Amino acid sequence: MIIEVMRKYILSVLSAAFLLTSCLDETNYTYIEKEDYIDSAQSARNVLYGVYRDMCSHDLYGHKLSICYDLPTDISKHDGTSLANNRDFANNAHTSTHAWVQNTWKALYNTIYDANDFIERVKASYENIPEEERATVDVYMAEARVIRALMHFELVRHWGNIIMMTSTEQSRQHPSTYVQDKPEDVYGFIENELIESAEILPWAKADVIRPSNAFMISKGSALALLARVYVTWAGYPLMNTEKWTSAKNTCETIINSGMHDLLPDYEQLWRNACNSVWDPTESLFEISFYSPSISSSSASNCSGYIGKWNGVHVEENTTPLVRVDARYRAVPTFAANWPNPLQDKRFSLSLADHYYEGTQLLGRQVFNNAGVETVRWYTESDIDGVRKVYRDSQGDMVTFLKTLENPYTLGYKWPYREGLYVAKWDLTKYVDASNQLSDGNQSNANWYILRYSDVLLMYAEAINEISGPTTEAYAAVNKVRRRGYGYDMASETPTDADLPAGLSQDDFRESLRNERAYELCFEGQRKQDLIRWGIYVDSIKGLESSMNEWCDGSSSYILSIGYTTEGKHELQPIPQRELDLMTGFEQNPKWGK
Repeated sequence: MIIEVMRKYILSVLSAAFLLTSCLDETNYTYIEKEDYIDSAQSARNVLYGVYRDMCSHDLYGHKLSICYDLPTDISKHDGTSLANNRDFANNAHTSTHAWVQNTWKALYNTIYDANDFIERVKASYENIPEEERATVDVYMAEARVIRALMHFELVRHWGNIIMMTSTEQSRQHPSTYVQDKPEDVYGFIENELIESAEILPWAKADVIRPSNAFMISKGSALALLARVYVTWAGYPLMNTEKWTSAKNTCETIINSGMHDLLPDYEQLWRNACNSVWDPTESLFEISFYSPSISSSSASNCSGYIGKWNGVHVEENTTPLVRVDARYRAVPTFAANWPNPLQDKRFSLSLADHYYEGTQLLGRQVFNNAGVETVRWYTESDIDGVRKVYRDSQGDMVTFLKTLENPYTLGYKWPYREGLYVAKWDLTKYVDASNQLSDGNQSNANWYILRYSDVLLMYAEAINEISGPTTEAYAAVNKVRRRGYGYDMASETPTDADLPAGLSQDDFRESLRNERAYELCFEGQRKQDLIRWGIYVDSIKGLESSMNEWCDGSSSYILSIGYTTEGKHELQPIPQRELDLMTGFEQNPKWGK
């Protein structure tokens, strides 16, 4: 329950420095009186590292909030055709007692408590801090407030009816005294936190206050998060359409600042993420993971599941490759319907129709009923100019693919029912073998919470919802698309990447929703996008006909179709453990008592 995780100790960082590649260092939990310890900017920074460290938890962005809570959608699914091994959660078949529901709820409030505790400790000892260091400490408090706002945002958009926790004192109430705050009040609190913090925080590229700001929250982080809060607030279920103007203005502030932009090369985003390279040009808010030992999978290290659950499968641990479990898959029809896969470089950088064997060959083993290997579906070709050879189930050669053309358009559908792997966090491709973690589940790959391309797409969406498509809305979307197609983003000459001119508001809306899928697929946003657009359940149900057609009646490869219910699965259930203790709480609709 909430009370048990609202701790009375401070996170004291014993070795408080960012390691060269990224993450927050080892922490030790000790009790220190509120007025003690924090007496300088450095000591405040040391403790703040512990609050950042919370977000690396596997119950937060190390695994659950990054990967699992974005399942299922119209573009992503869990592998398998049964509900075993937590596939119930990934297919909306879980209950309010599921550990992933309880543990993520707990971890979110845990982080809120630590942020509150840090803020209170700084305020209590503020007079002991040298005056010349107080501006820096103010920035650190603003960072903690943004983290606190983000945790509340995750709670309110996933659970709807929650408790705002703005002090550690609240955490010591008896559970029977807790009542659920109205979602609009929670959004109001988040809005105020982010606006006030953005006034204090520096832009990442203009930061002369902090000794280092690598992977730390900046003004751009706060404003981009605020924009996402506004577009969510404007959508289902609150439908506060006045917030579209707030979203537009907030995105405009970021765009006009000149402090952020798109990287010219889309692939560079994934090289950076897989190698813990900090580049605030496009990265606005990034969760950094780092385990100092390539052989370590200890829980004390700050490593996550990024690229392991949602990467390109590696069959076995054979040097120099490291096993990747890859349970998260792309829905086949999403890839099949991707327009212009030859021109749009994001197609082959987001989707992988292969996996790696320990022998470093590309291939998929197929077994007969006796368990004997009979054929590989895809093998590396030794024919000049041919990337892969595709074979049918009898082992006969079917076709050569001389390009990365979408294989679905060729009609060979059967092998793809389980979906494609995700290529963005291809650890085998991007990470040098000497830096690979040897554990099959852990990696040092980072997670983007917010990128500048998202700001451009939110900006275009807000404009369209206010007035229909404008020149500015077109320019924002086309800039994202041009980068994806490899064109000059600033060119005034129209390209085949640009959206068709003269779209209606409805057509532009549909194009933009598709564009968010192409640009941001598998980055933890699709499910919440579908929910705020009010089309989540319809999108899942719509997979039945498309997958039946695709797989000759085999829509069972999308298990969520049979379990997703309108008016229920737009929210997670309040954890039953909490509900039993907090007698003033009501369960979310259709989740039972």
